[in-house]
Amino acid sequence: MTWTTTCFGLAYALGFLVTGPLSDRWGRRPVIVGGLLATSLTTLLVALAPSLELGLAARIAQGATASLFAPAAFAYLAEHIDPRRRVLALTCLTSSFLAAGVLAQVASQAVAAAWGPSAIFLLSSMGFVLFGAAAWLVLAPRAPDLGPPTNEPRGLRASFGPFVALLRNPVLALLFVSCVSVLGVFVGLYTGIQLSPPDGIDGGGMLALRASALPAMIAVPLLAGRLAGVAPTTRVVSALLAAAITAAATAAPFGSAWVALCLLIFVAAIAVAAPALVQAIAERAGAARGAATSLYTFTLFLGASAGPQVANLLAGVGYWAVAGAMAAVALAGAALAYVAARVA
Repeated sequence: MTWTTTCFGLAYALGFLVTGPLSDRWGRRPVIVGGLLATSLTTLLVALAPSLELGLAARIAQGATASLFAPAAFAYLAEHIDPRRRVLALTCLTSSFLAAGVLAQVASQAVAAAWGPSAIFLLSSMGFVLFGAAAWLVLAPRAPDLGPPTNEPRGLRASFGPFVALLRNPVLALLFVSCVSVLGVFVGLYTGIQLSPPDGIDGGGMLALRASALPAMIAVPLLAGRLAGVAPTTRVVSALLAAAITAAATAAPFGSAWVALCLLIFVAAIAVAAPALVQAIAERAGAARGAATSLYTFTLFLGASAGPQVANLLAGVGYWAVAGAMAAVALAGAALAYVAARVA
């Protein structure tokens, strides 16, 4: 069943390579709204799938349509938010992604227990329609600083050519690889908790454990103003080191309260690392910021796709193996970001 996460995540990650340039061509609001409405349909297909095989196919379609949202949302904030408030805006956006990963687990456990797993996708499908309508009403149709249409090339080569140049930059290449660790360890650790719970964690304890990280989602955006004064790469290295330490610490046999405390710090560290990485990448991408954002989200969720498979492979050994592996991945991400800072 971990493949239901991986199939979605791979389609989601690969979709970013297409949907980022599409939002440059079609506009942010149409892509965001269209993506939400299309995801409503593909989510409904997941709910109605009569077998695991068809369910996996529906999850691939769901990942592809859902990928329309994030690159357009990042680009929308970059165009509409005052630079002085941009760090706060990006932190709120990335924290909302992480909060969704925690909230969805809590909500899904409760909904599935009451009405069955299909109800999760049916309710989500309706939610996408409502948020699509709200986005159409609230979002501005175009960036305030956009002038009249230009004669710049708009073909596929013009859209995807910047990817090659970005990856040839050694600093950016290191940062992009570091991105893989961020959601890789986040999704991988939570998958490990699900597949091989730490000692003393039962069903009720699992629900509380998942919810225990939510205060971090609120605290990190509130601290964004203070964090903005620290260099992005310094934030990345420090946050991933903290994530590595707390991921390893969750395996210590000190009870559920200890695991909850470690997860709180772990999630806060991930919530700091994600926006810091996109800021560090955007600062070095120049005019190719849209393509850089697409590659950022691609590598971020490529890690989210790999995390569950790593956890699945190691869950049979024990939770300590999953926690140790996630700590090692976070440590590797911190090392890559540190080298990138030194090279720059």
